[in-house]
Amino acid sequence: MTTQTAERQELQRVIDTWPDSRVAALLDFVKSLQPNAEEYDNDTDYLMSIPGMADKIKAGLNTPLADCVPLSEVWPDV
Repeated sequence: MTTQTAERQELQRVIDTWPDSRVAALLDFVKSLQPNAEEYDNDTDYLMSIPGMADKIKAGLNTPLADCVPLSEVWPDV
């Protein structure tokens, strides 16, 4: 198994554990920052193409809730 494949599987595992609304919001945000996202086969390929993204997602999942920015400050309409 290649590192990229392992990282894709790990990202998919992370995404599968998140509520659908959080995944959709994250992907919408990432797409808004990168207008060329349509060039990638799917969202997982796109996210995995960003250096360090898998590590950042893992770190975010391990961040205590008390240390997180409230969702309303990131996406006021959510």
